[in-house]
Amino acid sequence: AVNNENSIEAHVGINGEANLDFLNIPLTIPEMTLPYTVLTTPQVKDFSLWEKTGLKEFLKTTKQSFDLSVKAQYKKNKDKHSIPIHFYVKDFQVLSTPNNILVPAMGNITYDFSFKSSVITLNTNAGLYNQSNIVAHFLTSSSSVIDALQYKLEGTSSLTRKRGVKLATALSLSNKFIEGNHDSTVGLTKKNMEASVTTSAKVQIPILRMNFKQELNGNTKSKPTISSSIELTYDFNSSKLYSTAMGAVDHKLILESLTTYFSIESSAKGDIKGSVLSQEYYGTIASEASTYLNSKSTRSSVKLQGASKV
Repeated sequence: AVNNENSIEAHVGINGEANLDFLNIPLTIPEMTLPYTVLTTPQVKDFSLWEKTGLKEFLKTTKQSFDLSVKAQYKKNKDKHSIPIHFYVKDFQVLSTPNNILVPAMGNITYDFSFKSSVITLNTNAGLYNQSNIVAHFLTSSSSVIDALQYKLEGTSSLTRKRGVKLATALSLSNKFIEGNHDSTVGLTKKNMEASVTTSAKVQIPILRMNFKQELNGNTKSKPTISSSIELTYDFNSSKLYSTAMGAVDHKLILESLTTYFSIESSAKGDIKGSVLSQEYYGTIASEASTYLNSKSTRSSVKLQGASKV
């Protein structure tokens, strides 16, 4: 650990070994009857966890080693905030000479973590930075002999105090089977408030492929308005279940409001096509709805269409 006029640091490192020879011991499980049933489990004889579960293929040896490292650092900020303190004479309420309290400004905080073994390597970095803007950032990732364990997750959030207040956040995730992104901003000024959110995801596994996207926007510039849209596509195929399904969903919403009126419009449509046990089917649906309301009248309309075949 280090503590000086510029920074405070702490570091921990660990090296170790693990002996997995016990996984080589053959297991024998006798035939058993499940309680309260007539079901009987078969006998398992000379079953090796090391050989039969695939551990031997990617671990290679039962002697495993690992390295772990953790480091934290705080870089001190030499700037100071001056906070005035006023004292009053109680009987006459006369303002005395002001005194100031100097408070150190927040510095930069960083954190690093790493773990290494023959199976997986993990790295994580995080930081909180006080600059012209306040920024928080983190990144974690892994590399592994197992594809499913490899990933990268990153996020950033910033607070801007120029011409109002604005908070922006971004997240991203990548993996062999799933990917995702999220972006959002919220801005506030004396005359307006504005916000937007966008989220997208992608799934790719052996029996399912799916894409999802959502957008949400709102502001109060000329009139309070909120709009939303959702899109989804999917493709499911399972030979074991003898089933398939493919389709899409689309939904949109717009809302407007003032002291004199309120309006909302919504539309949705979807379709699906697939089969179950070699029996094909398909279907479609579409809907539209709107409502308008003011002090003198109310108008509403709904439209719905659908079709299907089995």
